[in-house]
Order: sequence, then C-alpha cells, then structure tokens
Amino acid sequence: AYSTSPLRKAPPAATNIQNEGGINQQLRKPSDRRAALANIATLTTALTINDQPAYSTDATQSQQIGSLEARSVENSLAPPPYGMETSDIFYPTAFQGGWKALSKTVDIIAPCGFELFTGGKAGYDNAVKTEVTEGNDLEYKARFVTMSGGEDEGGTYVAADREYNAKEIAKAAMGTYSVVDTPVATPNRYSCLLAPPGGTNNLICVDILAIGRKSEPVSSDRFVCSEFVRQIVSPAQRNNPNAPPVPPLSVKEIETISIYDVVGKDKIRCRQRTATFLVPSQTDPIAFKKWQLSQGKPVDIRYYDVTYTRVV
Repeated sequence: AYSTSPLRKAPPAATNIQNEGGINQQLRKPSDRRAALANIATLTTALTINDQPAYSTDATQSQQIGSLEARSVENSLAPPPYGMETSDIFYPTAFQGGWKALSKTVDIIAPCGFELFTGGKAGYDNAVKTEVTEGNDLEYKARFVTMSGGEDEGGTYVAADREYNAKEIAKAAMGTYSVVDTPVATPNRYSCLLAPPGGTNNLICVDILAIGRKSEPVSSDRFVCSEFVRQIVSPAQRNNPNAPPVPPLSVKEIETISIYDVVGKDKIRCRQRTATFLVPSQTDPIAFKKWQLSQGKPVDIRYYDVTYTRVV
C-alpha cells in the first residue's frame, strides 16, 4: 500500500495485473479533482477536523471514542461491520440551512498497492499531485432541510438535501451542465444521468444504493455518521431504451465516515474518510481477479477536511 503520509506503513503490494479502465479515468482531469462520482456517493456526509491525526493507532484513544470514529482514526481496512441501522441520517438541528463547503484532500492511500488503484501508479500520482500537492480544493454549495418522519411518529428531522447536494458537487467538479437528470433521490437510492466533461455525447448513469448506515451522536457539538453504498456506473441508453442491457463500466462499494464538529452557529468542520472496496464481477475476469487480490480490503482510501460556512 502507498500513502502520502510518511507515518502510515503500507502492506505489501498486490500481484501486478492489467489495470482496469472505466469511468474514473474517463472523468479524471485536473479540474475534476475526484471524478465527482466519489463525491456524489458521499452526498449525505459533511465535515470535521480532528485534533488527532487520521493515522493514530493509540489504543487508549480508541476506547474513548465511538466505533465509527475509531474506524476512521485507526484507518481500519476491514469491511464495515454495520448494516442499515437507521432509515436516514438524522442530523443535529444546527445543520439546518444553506452552506458554502470547502473540501481539501489531506491524504490518499492505496492499501493494496498501485496495481489495484484505479489508473495504477499513474492514476495514484495524478490524484496526489492534483488533490494534495497542488491543493486543488473543491468548493460547492450544500443544504440541509427539514423532513417529515424520523424516529418519532409524526415528527420531523434534519436531513441532507441529497438531490441538491449531489448536483452542486457534480457542477463544481464536472461543470455546470454535468447533471442531465435525477430520476431518483431517496435516502436508500440515488440515480442520476451525467454528461462527462469534454463535450462527449456518451452519457453515463450513476446508481447509488445504500447498504449500510450508522450514526453516533457524541455531544452537542460533535456528530459522527457513516454510509456504506454500492455505486454502479453504466452507459446510458436513452436513445434506445429497448436495447439489451450492457455490463456496467464500474461497480464499487464505498464507505464514507464523517466526523462533524460544530464550532459556531455559522461554521461546521468535518474530517471525512472514504474507503473504496472492489466487488466481484461475473462478466469481467480481470475485475474478478482484482477483487480476489484485494482480499476484502479497500483499494482507495482518502481523507478530507471540509469546512462549512453558513450562507446568510
């Protein structure tokens, strides 16, 4: 494994095999920063800055924090142990309203080596150069709204506006007209039709299905939550809906842990960790081999510091 942090040791790299193509390479460009797809998959999360470094493995500290924060702080390589524990993420009332978000990449890690990282060593080096070294930060708008329901019958709760937030992230990363359509935007499923940058007519469909969700309110000023999703990227077939189905371009599972700190009524900070896991393929022998080589560990881990400033 490889990391931009000199303090995090990496396990041995996986066996060298052909690198997978797919949508991440198609969307990757300097202004794209994280190919937008990973961001859209994290649209229910936000930001927090930890005083402790993300790579700390202090045992005493891990006993004093919740299981989600421990997974992030200790950089756990195990798959998420939780399922769908809640129907949505119930944010504290301090989140309600509109925000300007600034997301900075802190670290990029390839736990299984360059061979299993999208784009290989060149893809890893480009991601580090663009996101970490050059500080190509992402600025976008976000909002949290009041929804009916929640844990109490007839009650309300504060939730991320998934459709709005995903559109704003895609616009910031891929261009103003990147989101062509959003047919579904619910807590358990989000689907959109994207136009990749570069003027191509080859639209892509992105389906994000929630398979795990957990939250851990820590205090009045700290809130920790996580979502584990399956992200399916496929060629769009709008012009021929009767055409036979085609294999997806990419299928991955992504866990996003967000540790939020409310530092005032107009500012929230967040340390966010995303971990991308491969999925076995029944139609692509190379993808299946890569999944075997990953041995259930994530192939791409990224840490972000996000700052939300309230829009007045």
